[in-house]
Amino acid sequence: MEALTGDGTSMLELCRGALLLRREYPALGDGSLTWLDAPAGVLAFRREPGFVCVVNLSAEPYQLPDHTSVLLTSGPVANNRLAPDQAAWLAVQ
Repeated sequence: MEALTGDGTSMLELCRGALLLRREYPALGDGSLTWLDAPAGVLAFRREPGFVCVVNLSAEPYQLPDHTSVLLTSGPVANNRLAPDQAAWLAVQ
């Protein structure tokens, strides 16, 4: 576990980041969600106040919806496109 601590690409640090954000954002607690339109192989939903989750299970990069900031990703986001087999948490208005 020591080898993963501080490694920004490790699953351990991804989970730690997610847990920290979960405490900060009310939208990550109880409540309803709204599924967003997305192409086949992409799951996207919105929770209020101001949160969107996108998971790209397709073979192609996916253009992220409008957002104010990227809160967390499971991999790098280039040119506002989410790579295949990646997920992103976004702050939205």
